Amino acid sequence: MRAPVFWQSKVERLERAGDLSAIVAVLSDRSDKTYERAHAAKALADHPDALGTLRERAVAALMLAADEPSDVRKWALFALAATALAAFRRAAADGDWMIRIFAAHGFDRLRSAEALTEVAGLLRDGESGVREAAAAALASIGDGRARPLLERTAMTDPYPWVRDAARDALETFRH
Repeated sequence: MRAPVFWQSKVERLERAGDLSAIVAVLSDRSDKTYERAHAAKALADHPDALGTLRERAVAALMLAADEPSDVRKWALFALAATALAAFRRAAADGDWMIRIFAAHGFDRLRSAEALTEVAGLLRDGESGVREAAAAALASIGDGRARPLLERTAMTDPYPWVRDAARDALETFRH
């Protein structure tokens, strides 16, 4: 059961209406109430794939909010991570192998176990540079479920630099 409209915050109403542009505007308006702006950042975190053409404006607003000394900062940082993860997931499926390498490096920096499936897929990519970057990302993520994939890559990849990267990643699991 949803709350009556008069009990809902402005951002809750905008979120229910699907008006992400207005939510970005609330976040950007430093004169708006802190709880509304924090809720706006959270709403953006909840819908990173729906941003579409608003992505640039949303990220710019989130970057500014991430430096504020308020509760808005916490949610802005959370939303930036969610937005980045969504962007790297899309990039991991890109037709350009260089974009896939940058996606693997992004996953490496995020160190999020939520990306394990995508990074494991990159470890099977047709381009050796993508596989090498994916091995490093799996080491950073540190999820033991990646061990069998890395062991197989360390033994069977046709390129020595990919095998070396997989062995290096396996070493991180031993420490």
